[in-house]
Amino acid sequence: MELHGNRHTGAGPCCPGARAAGPRSDLSPSPHALSLDVWGTLIGSDPAFKPARNELLRAEFAPGVTPAQFDTALRGADRAADETCMTTGLDVGFDARVCLALQRLAVRSDTVPDRSAQLMARQTTLAMAHPPRPLAPELPTLVAAAARRMPIVLTSNTGMLPGVLMRDLLRLAGFDVDDLAMVFSNEVGAAKPAREIFDIAVRAVGVPAAQVLHVGDNPVADVQGGADAGLQTLLVAPDGMALAARLREIIAG
Repeated sequence: MELHGNRHTGAGPCCPGARAAGPRSDLSPSPHALSLDVWGTLIGSDPAFKPARNELLRAEFAPGVTPAQFDTALRGADRAADETCMTTGLDVGFDARVCLALQRLAVRSDTVPDRSAQLMARQTTLAMAHPPRPLAPELPTLVAAAARRMPIVLTSNTGMLPGVLMRDLLRLAGFDVDDLAMVFSNEVGAAKPAREIFDIAVRAVGVPAAQVLHVGDNPVADVQGGADAGLQTLLVAPDGMALAARLREIIAG
């Protein structure tokens, strides 16, 4: 099951926030559906991907700066874009993040839109060659088993990697995406913690918000955002263990 929205040119994960484990905000009633964050909850990046992607962008736009300088600028741009997600609830994608990085380097950014499609295609090739990994090896199997008991939606801010690519990367990571609904920020124009993206996720699973448990690793984007939208929430560390334990509880009934 999949939810399609309007697709925009998107762009790694937005609003990563603090990384901390914590209890469910509401232990009852038992959920009738799940909403799962993706990055830091289900999957983590292949360590080889970002250096290769960053070098692609540096060579294209800023060959006069060192790889270390470019990496620092792009990390700073990502953080600034994530903060924009947090404060506005709007998606900040590939083009905007690259432009922010180039502006930090005092390099012209006006050619980014014209080169975007070609560069995103090359980024896709790199991402498929270095796909993300499940945070715990058993997560794909557990998610599939839980999906046989209740509807599950993946609710994710996309950052540099748009939803159309994320579907393929999740498949490569071992997840059976055909049985999951998916709501990606670049496709719906809203980003966590905005209520709008959670409302769309709730509609995708077809049960009342109070009966949906949202699981994520960000206390603001996932827990505060989910709670403000009326969902139950569970804050997890980015190691997959707490999510795996909760999925086992659901599977056991």
